[in-house]
Amino acid sequence: DDDDIDTFRRLAGPTIGLKRGEILRMQGEPDPQVYILLSGWVACSIIVGESARQIVKVHLPGDLVGMPSLAAPTACDTIEAVSAAKLGVIETAAIGQVFSSNPRLAALLFLVSQQERVVLMERLASIGRTSAASRIAALILELRTRLRRNDPTIENVVPVPLTQEDIGDMTGLTPVYVNRTLRQLRTSGIATWRRGVITIDDRDALAVLAALPQSPERDTSWIPSRRG
Repeated sequence: DDDDIDTFRRLAGPTIGLKRGEILRMQGEPDPQVYILLSGWVACSIIVGESARQIVKVHLPGDLVGMPSLAAPTACDTIEAVSAAKLGVIETAAIGQVFSSNPRLAALLFLVSQQERVVLMERLASIGRTSAASRIAALILELRTRLRRNDPTIENVVPVPLTQEDIGDMTGLTPVYVNRTLRQLRTSGIATWRRGVITIDDRDALAVLAALPQSPERDTSWIPSRRG
């Protein structure tokens, strides 16, 4: 919730501002940092071969960015702004202190990591076993669900500052195929993507097209309560 996010904001040191398309760090760089995203959107991607990019995660405000690289001596992914963004740097020692002194936040970090694992499992299943339309439908619903955690007023008009190339790099499709599929969704009366905004015209049809079970909301009943 907001109080927990504020706790991580207080752990952050210097802030870094990024323009759209600016790279924060490259895959393979030594001594990777952890960040909290204060505003904007950033994408984490893995470069395959010479230049092929697979976006594995899009981060929204309040997200911790760069956590997977805590498991490695070098950065596991490239972090790039897909809109103007601001991030706060969190020293890795501060993350370790959370685990030793704040059981509630440690449990929340574990919960978030497992939830991200579920999303990646669903994305892998979608890319491997569903059509182009199903992949994009699943992506739209995933982004809507995540955005609603910060803004419950979001219903069928969803701000998404991604390009068709970004969508392709998330779903394993070429930009041409993405464009064709978005036209298909529009002409079918299911969803319209225009100038960074998705309008969902038929949410039930979109869910059927996604062909994946919609992940339930987080169960936080087991999380330790705040001290004091």
